[in-house]
Amino acid sequence: MRKLRLLLTLTLYICLFIPETFGQSTPPSSASEPWRMQVTPYVWGSDFKGRIGIGDRSADVDASFLDLLREMNFAFMGAFQAERNKFATITDLMYLNLSDKHATPGPLFSGAKAIGKSLILSPEAGFRIVGSDASFVDVLGGVRFWHVKGELNFKPGLLEGIDLSRSRNWVDGIFALRGTKRLSPTWYLTGYGDIGGGGSNLTYQLLGIAGKDIGDRYALVFGYRHLHVAYNKDRFLFDTGMRGPILGFAIKF
Repeated sequence: MRKLRLLLTLTLYICLFIPETFGQSTPPSSASEPWRMQVTPYVWGSDFKGRIGIGDRSADVDASFLDLLREMNFAFMGAFQAERNKFATITDLMYLNLSDKHATPGPLFSGAKAIGKSLILSPEAGFRIVGSDASFVDVLGGVRFWHVKGELNFKPGLLEGIDLSRSRNWVDGIFALRGTKRLSPTWYLTGYGDIGGGGSNLTYQLLGIAGKDIGDRYALVFGYRHLHVAYNKDRFLFDTGMRGPILGFAIKF
């Protein structure tokens, strides 16, 4: 509950950090306004912490970004957004193949390796509730689709070694707020927060970004991201969080 209250407070702050926009009205837009689109491949230097369980066995994972970088087999991350008038869509896609060779297995085994393979797709759509192109707040709704495969390799201890593997698919509904403020013609700040559930018990995300436009078609973005999910159903536990700096290159068209 403490994390949930913190998330709601920070998400509300996304709107309030642009206080002047709440005294503005959004100017009428032309129906012929063209679509503005942006593709942003990015790198997320996250850690990987939490607990993974299969059947009646589980292990605690606590891997830093450098640990993950040494063990990472493959990763892909990218975001797409499109805007027209007050309407906006955002789609984020991540595929991660992460492992922690030093997971904590409990007293029955001498060691454990935990592997988490995740495909996370989050399409959202919404509209601008206040502001202008320089400072605005959007309300968004969508889903977060998870495909997760967990693997646990326990080393012999008091019990013989055992290898477990199981995968699950689920979908969470999410509600989000996004706020952006222009600091200058080339610099801007964006705050984003979402919360949801359904397939999982709870998922939430917080993202803060600073962006620097490079001409009319490109931008460099950097910031910090925290993504959490708590899934515990059908004898499969995936209660994990990932957080760390993010760096991306946006292409506008």
